[in-house]
Amino acid sequence: MDVKNTASALGEAIGKIIENELESTLRPICEKFGYIYDRGGERPGKRKGIKLSMVNRSGISYQLDAVIETPGEVPIVLIESKYLRYKKHNRDKASWTCASHYRLRKTYPSIRKSIAVLSGNWSEPSKRFMESFGIELYEISFHEMCSILGEFKIQFDWDEKDKKTPDLSWSRFKQFTDAEKKEIGRRLIAPIREVIVSSVKLTLQGGEDWIKRLSEIEVLLQTERNEFFNYTFKTTQEAIKFLVDLQMDVPDLRDRLKR
Repeated sequence: MDVKNTASALGEAIGKIIENELESTLRPICEKFGYIYDRGGERPGKRKGIKLSMVNRSGISYQLDAVIETPGEVPIVLIESKYLRYKKHNRDKASWTCASHYRLRKTYPSIRKSIAVLSGNWSEPSKRFMESFGIELYEISFHEMCSILGEFKIQFDWDEKDKKTPDLSWSRFKQFTDAEKKEIGRRLIAPIREVIVSSVKLTLQGGEDWIKRLSEIEVLLQTERNEFFNYTFKTTQEAIKFLVDLQMDVPDLRDRLKR
């Protein structure tokens, strides 16, 4: 089938190849430890459609790329794979990922980790922004993508106004066999495969003893006037003392909320 925008079609196809390889890499790890790697598709008893989505406590639905969950459908790890050719879209994509993962983690406290696999052109401010929301990042740079695809005779770097090069590259890509596409995915994921497998394995192996690994405690207070107060503590003792102090019957708590 002909496509109108071959540049977009090729980018989407390469993004799908990366998602496929991530699934091939992580699904066996999940199954080994008794977890499910859900990437969407029809699941009798859970969903009829193909889209994987989760709903937060406000009723807002977020479509996700993959979720690692228990056999009882309790979410443990959120996984996103995001490809960008142009940095001008960084802020929108980064903001969506941060907002969706943050809201879902507030709704589902069982979620232990958020992971984003970034491919293409991502700016340092956007990456730092996502990391500030507790999202673990793995990157496949645009340079690496161009280099690997170039070995398969696909030119992936072109000017935004160039229409001829993406047409030729898309035409070349359509001739690839499934085995060749699989090899492209394997090559693209190779630099991050070991570290992402290690991270997921440690998370799933950790089970419910995460309380022993606490490094920071965040307390978010919300008033009936929709005011928010955010505090962080290094130990559970500090957090408990702070909350206990708030319960003391005093006429003015403003000094208590200054830290």
